[in-house]
Amino acid sequence: MKELARHIMVDFLPMKVFADDPLIVTEGRGIYLTDVDGKRYIDGLSGTFCVNLGHGNKGLAEAASRQYERLALAIPTLGTSDRALEMVKALLDLMPKAKQYTTVKLLSGGSEVTEAAIKMARQYHKQTGAATRYKVLSHYRAYHGATGHALAAGGWPGWRAAYEPLPGGFIHLHTPDPYRPPFPGPAETLGETYARLVEEVIELEGPETIAAFITEPIMMSAGVVVPPRDYLPRIRTLCDRYGILLIYDEIITGFGRTGTMFAAEHWDAWPDIFCLGKGMSGGYAPLSANVLTGRVAGAFWGKAAEAVQFHAGHTYGGNPVACAVGLAAIRQIVEERIVENAKARGAQAQARLRELQTRYPVIGDVRGEGLLLGVEFVEDAGRRRRFPPEEQFGLRVREAARRRGLLLRASHWMVAVAPPLTISAREMDEFLDILEAALREVVSGKG
Repeated sequence: MKELARHIMVDFLPMKVFADDPLIVTEGRGIYLTDVDGKRYIDGLSGTFCVNLGHGNKGLAEAASRQYERLALAIPTLGTSDRALEMVKALLDLMPKAKQYTTVKLLSGGSEVTEAAIKMARQYHKQTGAATRYKVLSHYRAYHGATGHALAAGGWPGWRAAYEPLPGGFIHLHTPDPYRPPFPGPAETLGETYARLVEEVIELEGPETIAAFITEPIMMSAGVVVPPRDYLPRIRTLCDRYGILLIYDEIITGFGRTGTMFAAEHWDAWPDIFCLGKGMSGGYAPLSANVLTGRVAGAFWGKAAEAVQFHAGHTYGGNPVACAVGLAAIRQIVEERIVENAKARGAQAQARLRELQTRYPVIGDVRGEGLLLGVEFVEDAGRRRRFPPEEQFGLRVREAARRRGLLLRASHWMVAVAPPLTISAREMDEFLDILEAALREVVSGKG
């Protein structure tokens, strides 16, 4: 089996590095995974922030099995399925009624819905008399997916460079990071300053040319960056003022991950278009969705001759099996109080991590909401100076944790804490015990 690892491309991993020490998992139960050698690990990143309801979830597996026997694929260019319509209703029922979300486009992956949202925004403006609006604002250090427009909206040069030139019309903004702002000023004014910079970009680019602003409410790939508390409300106001559609990429943060059903609740600042996925099906089927307000959806409603329908789709979008799994996942989230557990276990983790911060000066910052937490490492805490990239501090912590039975998402300067939302208090302690031991090993110079 390990010899076969030389012949597979694993996401974002150098092929040779993976083949030299491949992680090959064979089964999972709850928060735990087992590899081909029989070693057990805590899944500290929930697959890729999507196995929110744990591995080996019998209810989700049975929902898929029942639907496979009933109907595996509908007729996506001619109609839909009953399961897809039930999924639409379930999603709209989760939305705040006052925000008037009315319409859902079901797809099968995160990149598909961010790509679709960008296309929707551009088509919306063309069909509402503002055809000059095509530019899309997003943040540096963001990640919005791997397809063309989604990748162009992303803000990490390393992920973009191999495929440039990318589609045009994408403008990148400062990462709204309270921990390391690129300008001096008191913490309480950071949100206003970041928003003023956004407004200046809007004015310099020309408001009449801007179609949309896409952002993750909490920016995972930037290092679990939680923006200043007044930043997103200010962005919502700016979008209203200048006629720009606001798109939230809640593919990671939705369905309980941050201790609320959607991260938008933390700010009470809501988008015109939601991008949802990952935890929507608990990771048991490829399922994602755009949720649109009635104002936006209205631009796509018309007679055939008007050709105003959304001109994009995918074969497995809204697949009935995926929708059956998604319905079962949403029932579990609601009935088993998964959101509440994510909030409680997140508070438990934050308290322990902040205690570790007092004993390990290399922990510069602990941040996040619910069970999407980031631990940033620094060489100099007073100056917030990171270790040189070549020291690979965060990656060394990740590898030390893996040797002890914990799998983490990491970059050279940080690690993320994002286990399944079903994790118990005891299991959370086990997770944090391993993380502390791994950190102690690296700090001591042994890792």
